[in-house]
Amino acid sequence: MLEVFKKNLDDLMKLLDLSRRMGLTIFRLGSNFIPFASHPRFNREWFKKIERILREAADRVRGYGIRITMHPGQYVVLNSPNENVVMRSLAELRYHFWVLDTLGLGDESLVVVHVGGVYDDKMRALKRFEETVENNEWLTRRLALENDERHYTMSEVIEISESLGLPAVLDYYHHTLNPSKFSIDRLISTWRNIVPETHLSSAPQRAHRFGEHGDYVDIKDFKNLISLFLGERAIDIIVEAKKKEKAISRLLEELKKDEIMHLITLGRLGDEGSILV
Repeated sequence: MLEVFKKNLDDLMKLLDLSRRMGLTIFRLGSNFIPFASHPRFNREWFKKIERILREAADRVRGYGIRITMHPGQYVVLNSPNENVVMRSLAELRYHFWVLDTLGLGDESLVVVHVGGVYDDKMRALKRFEETVENNEWLTRRLALENDERHYTMSEVIEISESLGLPAVLDYYHHTLNPSKFSIDRLISTWRNIVPETHLSSAPQRAHRFGEHGDYVDIKDFKNLISLFLGERAIDIIVEAKKKEKAISRLLEELKKDEIMHLITLGRLGDEGSILV
């Protein structure tokens, strides 16, 4: 396990170095950075050794000047009616927070989650989410909340974020699939003095399941997203595309040929990439 972690850390440094060479300044760190770290049988002694290695690497990681965020998968459900699911979700989030804290990263390094399911009673499901966060105040240090393609719209996420003091992350593709009217000013205000993070993807150019990300990003989707924010403030855009840095490179090349390019300050690649507008 320790050898796998050391390999992952070495890969992280290589990817941060690649990001810097490309002039990019955000990176989404994968949840499997430390495999099985949130599992109850994970050897506690390994954490002591891993913590020492992470603290030794922290100055180098911060030295890149690259914003690091994390986004655990669908198994993190804070509003589940199953208490065991909620407990496992909290354990997963403690691990994510611990990684960012141990690396000494600032408030801009967030952990993004969805609200969760509806469970035949949306109002009660929302209440469970709020109760989970309120009963675990430590979550508000780094938790950010994202809209999804089925259950919770951007408008609803902004309301929950305002109530709990969490940043609201706009996923533009999810918004096109599960639309709502919302105030961009209210969204931005949830971020206080932190640059807002947004997510951008496009539908695959083939038969696909609902909500699936494509290999690349359609420049029209990019334009539609930034049109919501132009004249307001800088935003980070995580590009969620299966071709990862190849999708970023293609998008940047297309933007260089487009009249909108003068509005963009280049930057930002994560495990799926991003751009600063």
